[in-house]
Amino acid sequence: MARKFIAYVNAWTDHTDTARFYFRAGGKRTPLPGAYMSSEFMEAYNRLLDAHKAKKSPQAPVVHGPNTLGWVIEKWVVSSAFKHLAGGSQERYRRVLDPIKETLGRGLICDLKERHVRTMRAKFKSTSTADLSVIVLSNLWTFAKETLALDLGPNPTTDIQRLHQKSHEHEPWPEKLIAAFEAEATPRANMRMALLLLLYTGQRIGDVADMKWSQFDGEGINVRQEKTDALLWIPCHTRLLAALAAHPRKSAHILTTFMGRRYNTGALSNAIRDNVKALGYQGFSAHGLRKNAGIALAEAGATDKQIMSVLGHATFTQAHAYMRRAQQKVLAKEAMKKLEAAGKVTNSGTKRASNGG
Repeated sequence: MARKFIAYVNAWTDHTDTARFYFRAGGKRTPLPGAYMSSEFMEAYNRLLDAHKAKKSPQAPVVHGPNTLGWVIEKWVVSSAFKHLAGGSQERYRRVLDPIKETLGRGLICDLKERHVRTMRAKFKSTSTADLSVIVLSNLWTFAKETLALDLGPNPTTDIQRLHQKSHEHEPWPEKLIAAFEAEATPRANMRMALLLLLYTGQRIGDVADMKWSQFDGEGINVRQEKTDALLWIPCHTRLLAALAAHPRKSAHILTTFMGRRYNTGALSNAIRDNVKALGYQGFSAHGLRKNAGIALAEAGATDKQIMSVLGHATFTQAHAYMRRAQQKVLAKEAMKKLEAAGKVTNSGTKRASNGG
């Protein structure tokens, strides 16, 4: 019996018995990457679906007059202030800019009140995205006031509290998860390479997604950190060197999708998170592997400065945190050995002093 797929999606099986999917609309077929309904698949599907809908019902562009919030957004996204943001930050901000522009864009920015900000925030299901919309509105207000010289009062976002509660999503991964991910995550070759790059270079997900073969000199990888703009050279661990030597070169980028295209930061993060959940683990993200790298360096005896040279930290604070975590483990082991050597397990197992009672 033929399987029914979501709208505009067809599939066929190639000579290797692998399912291939494509988006078919208007007489045109476009290949879809990744497994059916995976984050990579859905990202491409939604993009093609939006483009198809736009062709079917084209709308006249909305013109935003001077001093409206939409006008400020248009000025901001072409400004040096926005262009100097890290690529990952630009990508995240754009996710909320369109809804803000559609909902509040025609209103004058000087009329923006707290209630409007709260109404806008309520439109997002994710608390982290809702908080991001408040951050973006705050940045737009500051940009309009400082750069566009608009006569504005106090920032209406100042007293709005965060909704998202910080979790332990950046905890280092347990060894069992790392082993299971390397052995079972799909697509296996891509996800294994992503794991090794994150684990053995200690770089952020955006920098790993952006790594090109031209940055690899056979011994190490040159990295320009997106967040800090720091230029680093990271010598490759022998396991990473072996993996790079065996990894197919499908494009200029080391990590590529099923279709041979580079991953963007969001797609790679989602692919890793989806695999982690499929393996039965919760609360572990790609960024946690950066902590694994820092702790492993500390446990191997690397100094603060050596850890900083690999991870790119500008201050000793985070390097000290890795050192403390590594030292705690060593000290705890030493303490337990002393307890065992003393032959005492619990207070209930020791002789109590007699007081004549």
